[in-house]
Amino acid sequence: MRNELKRLQAAMRRDGTDIWLIPCRDAHGSEYIGDRDKCTEDLSGFTGDSCVMAVFKEEAYLWTDGRYFEQAEKELSGSGVGLMKMGEKGVPTLPDFLESRLERGQTLAFYAPLFSVTAGRSYRKICEKKGASVQTDLDPAELFWENRPERSRKPVWSVPIARAGKTAAEKLEELRERMQKAGATVFFTGALDETAWITNLRGSDIACNPVFLSFFLLTETRAVLFVQEEALSEKIGHLLESQGIETRPYDSLEQDLSELSGETVLLDPASTSYAVWRLLKERNILQEDVSPAALLKCVKNSAEQRGMAACHKRDGLYLTKFLYWLKKAVRSGKQLTEGEAAAQLDLLRSRDPRFVDLSFPTISAYGPNAAMAHYQAEAMGGAVLQKRGLYLVDSGAHYQDGTTDVTRTIALGPTTLEEKRHYTLTVIGMLRLMNAVFPEGVRGVNLDTFARAAMWQEGVDFNHGTGHGVGCLNVVHEGPVAVRIRPGADPKRDLPFVPGMVTSDEPGVYVEGKHGVRTENLLLCVPFRRQKGFYAFRTLTLAPLDPAPLLVSMMTEQDRRQYNAYQRLVYRSLASSLTEPERKWLAHETREL
Repeated sequence: MRNELKRLQAAMRRDGTDIWLIPCRDAHGSEYIGDRDKCTEDLSGFTGDSCVMAVFKEEAYLWTDGRYFEQAEKELSGSGVGLMKMGEKGVPTLPDFLESRLERGQTLAFYAPLFSVTAGRSYRKICEKKGASVQTDLDPAELFWENRPERSRKPVWSVPIARAGKTAAEKLEELRERMQKAGATVFFTGALDETAWITNLRGSDIACNPVFLSFFLLTETRAVLFVQEEALSEKIGHLLESQGIETRPYDSLEQDLSELSGETVLLDPASTSYAVWRLLKERNILQEDVSPAALLKCVKNSAEQRGMAACHKRDGLYLTKFLYWLKKAVRSGKQLTEGEAAAQLDLLRSRDPRFVDLSFPTISAYGPNAAMAHYQAEAMGGAVLQKRGLYLVDSGAHYQDGTTDVTRTIALGPTTLEEKRHYTLTVIGMLRLMNAVFPEGVRGVNLDTFARAAMWQEGVDFNHGTGHGVGCLNVVHEGPVAVRIRPGADPKRDLPFVPGMVTSDEPGVYVEGKHGVRTENLLLCVPFRRQKGFYAFRTLTLAPLDPAPLLVSMMTEQDRRQYNAYQRLVYRSLASSLTEPERKWLAHETREL
């Protein structure tokens, strides 16, 4: 058992706390979090970015989703923490588990700033039903985390209007219009991607996320950014002032919110913390809905669309150069690890004059390691690549003009029939969704079958979503856009696709202990040119698909046409920027089936 877990459980026995709930989350509801907020990692050893723990006085459990099952099993080994595989048959949800274990007179503890409104209310309701008490004001990290990192305060910088497409003042006007339609007098958000978009500012307080720690409050007459003063230069301060935005210290949020009274506050319960909700609820009317900032942000304006297209073309060039280099190196017998391969791709991207950061740590996975959807090799380490089997690389970057996310699976040599079959099904699914045409009003849950139908006919499936929204020089996983097999818990978040939305398209097949396959492009929703009232997708991602592992016999004539059309597009777009050897290789890779 980990010493951190022992310390927390000792404190629980001392203080009379029966259950501690601890999420992988910060006060902003972020998917990826800063080092100071990685409580679940310090407590359990699990490094995944989606989990919640329930710690008892003598035992502990961690819930995570299908992307992390294999990774969690390995990282939790010997930690004293049991794995709860979310969605698997026989595995209770955390609320159901609490209902079955919590007893009258016991105390459930969870730190209110780290839980959403929905989660906080749910756990309080369970306590009321079971006759248990609730403790929400203590940060559990204070009980077990020694040498906890300080909060990040890195410099904030601005996005020029030519790339943002709209000024912050124009965005405030749009938000106030949405507020008025909703009958609200105040809008609040703690979501970091939203404050970054509203203000046209970026930062680097969270690795691989160009955001800065902040909250935002908008009234009919004031716009207030709560931010760490050390992160703002005098120039940024003047820029904010010119856009009608005042600044307040980050830590003054609680005091300022407590002074609001008699307002109708519009907030998003998915990204607002239970602590903020409880504070605002005392003297105001709360109106809960999907954030208007999220709804505006997910539809990219013309400047953002141009930037996304431009950075994807450059990014595709770097990935193509990498694939050429990797295949040549492995074929020549060069000893390469997964980590060394990732470092080479990261280096190519980092040389771009507009490079800002990776959009997430590069997933470089060979053979069985690729069966873990979010596998991470140690720096310069990991498995040694062999002249056989499949290699998966999922990677991307933030550039000054946009954000990329792309996955390719390639053959490093001979592949098995099963590997070929799974690779072909994945390519078919990606291409079918990419070429989908659909009427207005269609949602991601309707489109998901395009990517899975061929797999289902072969008795194959995958247990993660097919697509997620992607920000423009913003977070790589952007809600509420999604392509998934089942409707979300909140129907308001299952948005119909409209032109300007960007989604990933990433079906996959994962066989534990053997291999993993995933192919991913980013798609821009556009009007369908041949019929009014219909939409289609235009690929942003430009990088070759490996023909070597394809079982062409599994593909329909339409599948082959779609494959050939995409490969031609890749060659036309990239060939002129490659060296002669690279160009010859790309011509061979993109040859017609």
